[in-house]
Amino acid sequence: MKLVNIADEGAKYKWQLYDLYDKAFPEQEKKPLHVMEKLVADGKMEMLAMVDEDEFAGLAINLIDAEQNRALLDYYAVAPEKRNSGYGSMGLEALLKYIFEIETQDEKAENAEERKRRKAFYLRNGLRETGLFVNVYDTDFEILTPDGELTFWEYVDFLREVMYEEYVQILRPTLIAMKKK
Repeated sequence: MKLVNIADEGAKYKWQLYDLYDKAFPEQEKKPLHVMEKLVADGKMEMLAMVDEDEFAGLAINLIDAEQNRALLDYYAVAPEKRNSGYGSMGLEALLKYIFEIETQDEKAENAEERKRRKAFYLRNGLRETGLFVNVYDTDFEILTPDGELTFWEYVDFLREVMYEEYVQILRPTLIAMKKK
């Protein structure tokens, strides 16, 4: 399994990636494709197809700050027909150096069990809790990192570095809580 950039060698997987992106994430969490394509063109985002023996298996879309050697995994999904086959863990191995935003745990959420499984999966695969909880674009997220270290202002500065200020204003990053680990 490998990750290929749809801006070059992975171009043939572009429409499969876009289709999975459209189906896998709630509307309120999706960025407009034209904004994402501009970020890609400006070198601030990469859209990667997970591929196994020339078969599309999933996607990883990352915001990147090449100067600081930092990245935020913005979207991650395995194609429905490839789930429960180890692809999620295999793809995650290559992404463990990134910052992760996951939906907060909420027993009342429609997808509460899915959120619980997703967090357990990330923790099982090497990510650590930072204790940082944020609201971005009217959605609450918990931040996970490989070392469990990140402050709210480091997170906001990262967003400002890789995104356009007007889009950061739309996202409205807000600190919900900073819990002790």
